[in-house]
Amino acid sequence: MAERLAVDGVTVHVDGEGEDAIMMIHGWPHDRSLWDAQVAAFSPSYRCVRFSFPSQGGKGSHTIDEVSKLYADTVHAVNGGRPVILMLSDWGCVFGYQFALRYPELVSRVISVGIGGSSQMTYRASLDWKTRLRLAFAHRRLKASSSNSRAAREACHRLQLSHAVTWLRATTPAAGALPFKLRWPMLYIYGKRKPFPFHTRSFEAAVQSKPDSRVIAFRSGHWVMREQPEAFNSAVMGWLEQGRTI
Repeated sequence: MAERLAVDGVTVHVDGEGEDAIMMIHGWPHDRSLWDAQVAAFSPSYRCVRFSFPSQGGKGSHTIDEVSKLYADTVHAVNGGRPVILMLSDWGCVFGYQFALRYPELVSRVISVGIGGSSQMTYRASLDWKTRLRLAFAHRRLKASSSNSRAAREACHRLQLSHAVTWLRATTPAAGALPFKLRWPMLYIYGKRKPFPFHTRSFEAAVQSKPDSRVIAFRSGHWVMREQPEAFNSAVMGWLEQGRTI
């Protein structure tokens, strides 16, 4: 079953059947089509909720509170306020974590791809000098291409980097950002074939230490769900089904 509805001026697409809903949140520079392979795989058993949000990449004027409210309003509109499973990628992780921290009653489980829950300062402190140089280089390349969306996409593809480098280089945390706390069962997935990970070892260890959470590293680049969709879907489905039996 396919349904389309407007929430706070954003068109929300709902596809699939089932009691549980997965809200799929993309990052920069993508749109809701990032999750096409996941909708095809999960819609027979889950309702897949997704939308394209133009300012998702941290380049618009929306605040964390405004984005979180959009997510909360979406959960109320499509799931009657019952908690959803979050599936997050890239900048979607940054905003998705903040939404979950603000509205813990609306989130049951979290699947995040590529960006950990560490703060900017904690993350930067964990980097060696070689990684710091790569980060600075990546930031310059992305900044130079930011006026051209196609060039930005190509730069990201070549560098295997996300626009999170801008966030990571910020001197202070984003206004209103809450400190990350692991309050939900989490599946954290990341690709190893990129210059450096966007999470700390302490974040990975914290996730692994929870009996209902897991970390999986793929031999892929940053966008695992596109580069290895079948393996990604299988890993996610297995984790979700395991959670249903607990």
